[in-house]
Amino acid sequence: MYKKDFPIFEHNPWLVFLDNGASCQKPKMVIDWVSDFVSHDYANIHRWLYELSERSEKAYYDSKIAVANLLSCKASEIFYTYNSTYGINIIAGSLVRSKVLQKWDAVLIGIWEHHANVLPWQILAEEYGFEVKFFGIKNDYSIDRDDFVIKYTDNVKVVACSHVSNVTGQIYDVKKVKQQLRDDTFFLVDWSQSVPHFVVDVVDIGCDALVFTGHKMMAYTGIWWVYLKKEWLKKLSPMIAGWWTIEDVSVTGHTLTSGTDKFEAGTPNIIGAVSLLKAIEYVDNIWWMQKIWQHEQEIVKKVLDWFKLLAGKVELIWTFVSENRVGAFSFVLKNQSNFNKIWEIFASHNIAVRCGWHCAYPLHKQLGLGGTCRMSTYIYNDDQDIEKFFEVLSGI
Repeated sequence: MYKKDFPIFEHNPWLVFLDNGASCQKPKMVIDWVSDFVSHDYANIHRWLYELSERSEKAYYDSKIAVANLLSCKASEIFYTYNSTYGINIIAGSLVRSKVLQKWDAVLIGIWEHHANVLPWQILAEEYGFEVKFFGIKNDYSIDRDDFVIKYTDNVKVVACSHVSNVTGQIYDVKKVKQQLRDDTFFLVDWSQSVPHFVVDVVDIGCDALVFTGHKMMAYTGIWWVYLKKEWLKKLSPMIAGWWTIEDVSVTGHTLTSGTDKFEAGTPNIIGAVSLLKAIEYVDNIWWMQKIWQHEQEIVKKVLDWFKLLAGKVELIWTFVSENRVGAFSFVLKNQSNFNKIWEIFASHNIAVRCGWHCAYPLHKQLGLGGTCRMSTYIYNDDQDIEKFFEVLSGI
């Protein structure tokens, strides 16, 4: 139904794209609007006075308003950078620079995390002397609350976890995690695998910061947003500074600006911001996030039915239950550990999937797995895509 909106399938008519957990395709509306913006309105922003700059500035801030409406927060609590990995590095570095996180403190993160939410903390811990701890999951893949309580000691100053696992597609109850935290604990949530699929509300969940990368929701690469709660905007100092982060500079020092601007050093990704604005408008045009979620749940049930038929030969990681999950499915084949070979077979049939560790080594190691294959769906995937995938998987 929606595939006709995406030119990639017109130019690659045999493509079955099931690697949406990594990045998704762009609708014609986004491509055309970005091209139109670059052709008619582009200039650097924060220069004002001449019309092109004013138009670019408006488009840039309109995109932040669209993001704020999507998340039920204020545009003044949103700043942009390049991707989720970069954003978590910025937040982690700012917590250290502002002395919220110091020697002998601890950061507690979920075992299911993408490396983007592991390495920034570990690297800073090596330099500044705080500890990084992981809380685990039970055999049913739910959060191990007892393990969390044991590890959530008085020295834990930051808790960081993903809303949805990029390996299993499981949606975690991060609101319940927040309810267990002390007021002095900074709570960061990686929403990279949730925002593209269903409605999220930062106020309801109560996190202090969230990160998301736009290319997973039909925007261009290189545009990513951070939500940072207003009280933390005042407390944190940026780890990177430059033009637009300051009010004054002299030979004796500088004065930082207030608000989110102090986290946007240098010329931002204006074109990426426009692509994000238009991607959100595309979502609005197809009846908002509810339509994406409805379509995905229909696909999820069909995919799980297919995996049930192969249960003796293919092990699905996590569960055959359709509730509480997005369209990401990792699996292993019995007696087959050559993931590159499996990957090559899918590729030879023009099916884009991903095989390996999915940047989640700690989770795979806890599960005793040397890697998995993952297929992940989105709004343009249809019954034919699913049938073709399982036809090839059955052959393997």
